[in-house]
Amino acid sequence: MIWNHEVDVIVVDHSPHYIFALCTNSASMQQYGLLCIYGDPHHLATSDIWRQVLNFVVNNSNLPILCMGDMNNIMHVNEKLGPTRVDVRHINNFCSHVKQCGFIDLGYSGPAYTWTNKLFTTNPTYERLDRCLRNAEWCVAFPSTTIYHLPMLHSDHAPILAALNSTRYKTNRPFHFENW
Repeated sequence: MIWNHEVDVIVVDHSPHYIFALCTNSASMQQYGLLCIYGDPHHLATSDIWRQVLNFVVNNSNLPILCMGDMNNIMHVNEKLGPTRVDVRHINNFCSHVKQCGFIDLGYSGPAYTWTNKLFTTNPTYERLDRCLRNAEWCVAFPSTTIYHLPMLHSDHAPILAALNSTRYKTNRPFHFENW
């Protein structure tokens, strides 16, 4: 979790799996919730983690909330590429937790996968384990938020950058699709 002098951050709760913070932009006085997640890779504490997330969301239901980090879960079967099969039960449980909190995935720009097991000489596995989720209030307060998956350089995970006041380059040229 990184911030600068323009944002006041109060950590409300933390554990080895999460940091919950209330943030205030000192210029605009806009307040929002920030949830930084490290999901349980063994899926033993996943329900407990998301119970705490839901509790924070309910207690701060009037605030825009951004939930980001290594969820150690995927939301769709196409978010995994590799030799082993996806666990549909884990996908369904994760999607249920996300829906219960009222979160929606923010999407991304950049590489599709945010994690690899780095077994490049045999059969590597790639997954989108890292993501940003937001509630409806976030869309109203920060409608131009853009999420970037940055390149994996020294880690098996890609860093995620959330640009709250992003100005994407827009072209006046219409999109064309050539059906080959």
